[in-house]
Amino acid sequence: MRSFLRYFLLLIATLAALTLYLPVHYGVDYPAQLGPKFDADIDMTYRDEITAERPQIVLLGNSMVEANVDPPALAEALGRTVYIVSYSNTASSMWYLFIKNNIVTSPYKPPILVIVFHDTTLTSPRYKVDGRLTALDKLAGTNEEVLTQLAYTNHMNPLEKFTKRYFPLIEFGSQIRDRIDSFIRYYSHRPFFNCGKRCVDSAFTNTFNLRAMNLPDANDLTSEESALYTNAYMNFSNRIDESFLPEIIRLCKENSIALILVRSKTNSFPGGVEPVGISNYMDSLGDYLAKNNVQFADFHSDPRLSSKDFMDWFHVFPEARGTYTQILAEALKPLLEPGR
Repeated sequence: MRSFLRYFLLLIATLAALTLYLPVHYGVDYPAQLGPKFDADIDMTYRDEITAERPQIVLLGNSMVEANVDPPALAEALGRTVYIVSYSNTASSMWYLFIKNNIVTSPYKPPILVIVFHDTTLTSPRYKVDGRLTALDKLAGTNEEVLTQLAYTNHMNPLEKFTKRYFPLIEFGSQIRDRIDSFIRYYSHRPFFNCGKRCVDSAFTNTFNLRAMNLPDANDLTSEESALYTNAYMNFSNRIDESFLPEIIRLCKENSIALILVRSKTNSFPGGVEPVGISNYMDSLGDYLAKNNVQFADFHSDPRLSSKDFMDWFHVFPEARGTYTQILAEALKPLLEPGR
């Protein structure tokens, strides 16, 4: 009994010490703010390159864009200059930040912005957010109220909000992990290789897309992916107002940028068997976009790409890039015609 009492008192003392130390160490207020705290630095690499190159079309997405699209072939097929922006393993939260903090602040606004997505990701603000603070911090500034609300606080229950505000060990655990991960990924190799953040991210994408890997079965979705096809996520009317999509549309309209959304072909459901409800979701998405004068294309069911062309759920083999690019170009061409 005495041993347990000593252990319990030591635990309480340790928690109290950490509660006092962590806010001072990280330089934050106590009680802590809800949601992550980002630094003031925003990566403007893409913005500067877009300003210099002045492309007619910016193609935005995750690693599907970088791995599946042949930029010169797409530009030739469309007869317009194309610049690709790819953030690996990200989704609508990162796309919103890129538009808000890179495109909107740029002296050159591209006439056309194309976002390539899959299934319900546009109305799933928590998708690709957990454990990705380092990625979000590349584009987030110190004042990101919309991001904090949509991706974090809207999804917290009262108990979770209380513990995050008053128990710093819980609040800063993910930041400590992210900093360790960031150091190992981006800085530990610097004495040996001249490879910056974009170089490292590209290397990770190429490494984990090698066909020699033991890839998961296409239907063996992770819990993060599976959530996209639950009834709650496929209820468009309940999801739209708490997603980044209205903000993305607003930012594009206010800056005279024509927005085109393209649903991509994936290998999540080989054989064409989709979850019940996804068709109704896409119909609702199409109606919503039409009411907001946003162009929409969907080539998810195009038969020219089969499961044999994909090395995993989302990325095609290099020899299938030409077909993927051709399908994308054919989907975009009618939307680029004058008067559309």
